[in-house]
Amino acid sequence: MAKSENVIRGRIGNMIFYRVRGVTRIRSVPLSAVRPDALKCRTARLRLIAAVRFYQRLQDTRLRDIWRMAAKDTAMNGYNLFVKQNIHVFNERTLFDPARLLLVSGTLPPMNCLELAEQTGRRIVLTWKNSLEPAGVRATDRVGVVALCEGKMYSPLWLDKAVSYRQEQRVAVELEGLPAGTVHLYCFFVSADGTAYSPGSYLCIHLKSDE
Repeated sequence: MAKSENVIRGRIGNMIFYRVRGVTRIRSVPLSAVRPDALKCRTARLRLIAAVRFYQRLQDTRLRDIWRMAAKDTAMNGYNLFVKQNIHVFNERTLFDPARLLLVSGTLPPMNCLELAEQTGRRIVLTWKNSLEPAGVRATDRVGVVALCEGKMYSPLWLDKAVSYRQEQRVAVELEGLPAGTVHLYCFFVSADGTAYSPGSYLCIHLKSDE
């Protein structure tokens, strides 16, 4: 705040002139105030940009086709469906909640109670429980596993060496080539003809640098 000997009142630019006990005082204010609703719009726009960038990285993977199939009987395309189901896991900069990310979408029964049963070096064994459908139903659904590594969260890796079926309720997964640190795994089922998928089930593991 400053003082002026001249009798000036009012506002010029971001400077406000006012009188206090015969003395003209000057104070500055922001040139423009950002309204709360404008901030909300900006935040929503940045979250959308983060989600779109993630989806764009799926374009060269099988995950794009999975989302296209998931949207087939809806009024949306794969992109719109992905954003609708996942916008809440992105903030203004990036994917911030990988545990809630729905990386794979579909109508098949999912893996229930997915757990890490064993971890030896870069080899892990995952187990799950099947749904209460009649014995043999969907028994030949294949297991699929996709990994997101910390620091490369926009680069999904399809782990093709994971070979198992729903009826086995366990799968060995080789993680050779993955960097040390946190690895987010998304496990799901694929029908025998490759035309149907289950929603992904999430598991987080940690790889040591000396493994």
